[in-house]
Amino acid sequence: MSRNRLPSDLPERGVGPPSDVGGRIPGDSGSKHRIPLDPTQRSDSAVRNILLHLLVILERNVEGTIDDLDTEFLHDLRVACRRTRSALTQLKGVLPTETTAPIGAEFKWLGDVTGPLRDLDVLLLAMPTYRALLSPPANTDFDALEKLIRSTRARAHRSVVRALRSDRFGRLVSSWRKTLEAIDQSSAPHASRPTVELANERVTKAHRRVLERGRGLDNDPSAGALHRLRIDVKKLRYLLEFFHNLYPEEDINARIKELKRLQNILGVFNDMEIQSNRLSDFTHELQADSAVGTSSILTLGRLAATLEERQKELRPVFHDAFKEFSSNPVQAAFRRLLSGKAPK
Repeated sequence: MSRNRLPSDLPERGVGPPSDVGGRIPGDSGSKHRIPLDPTQRSDSAVRNILLHLLVILERNVEGTIDDLDTEFLHDLRVACRRTRSALTQLKGVLPTETTAPIGAEFKWLGDVTGPLRDLDVLLLAMPTYRALLSPPANTDFDALEKLIRSTRARAHRSVVRALRSDRFGRLVSSWRKTLEAIDQSSAPHASRPTVELANERVTKAHRRVLERGRGLDNDPSAGALHRLRIDVKKLRYLLEFFHNLYPEEDINARIKELKRLQNILGVFNDMEIQSNRLSDFTHELQADSAVGTSSILTLGRLAATLEERQKELRPVFHDAFKEFSSNPVQAAFRRLLSGKAPK
């Protein structure tokens, strides 16, 4: 096994099987849909197009999330929400502050209200792997836990449905679309800059932040430190994907692939951290249930210990991956991409 690959007995990021639902495959509104931008167009025009693109993706995933047809509808909706928030914070000074500040708080609300459901989805998707991690297999001991998770998930889904059917969400979507469509030429300080100039500047800044944070970690970084780096890596990847068509296809795809590798390791670590905390809560609930046997409680304790051990195993995997990412050849490739010669 390569040191910067996940151990084969660990779950990848939680993703359900694709299924064609209502004429659309869940997950088909992701980053592969490139946003047509011109290197010389005004930055406010480019950012407006990016945000409208993300709004379309969000809207396309609402009904699938409400109907609970596939977990990927919620996932795509949340990704569109996160990317919107990332664009608003990383591309400041392009659109008027009075336009972006209020909407940022509303997208944070949407992220907060949908987060618990997604965490439970990821936990359920990981359950077959977690069952298999314990030897001998303890399948029946997991039944009470899975039943509790599913009932908790049902309540979380009802909360998401209420939010997506609320007047607040309706106003968020309709007012944001009207606001974006009404933007012509902003008077914000960076509005008139050529898009490629803005892209190079903001990607360089985000890239530097990833390197500084990653190089500042010790040999045994805390879960919180890795989580903060994961967010920075994600923000850098989002920027590269926003401005994808400004750069040579092969070069930018290679940089995105490197970020995805690092992000996947950090994401699995973060998933296990969240799941460990949730499993602790669920264990306390099950201990109070007289119908749940001692064997099930002991099995959950074994699982918690196993997850902690797997997190320890992931730390050197992360360090190897970050060492590769921060190596001279990879950094030279980033500099070439942003040198001003890269745009088409």
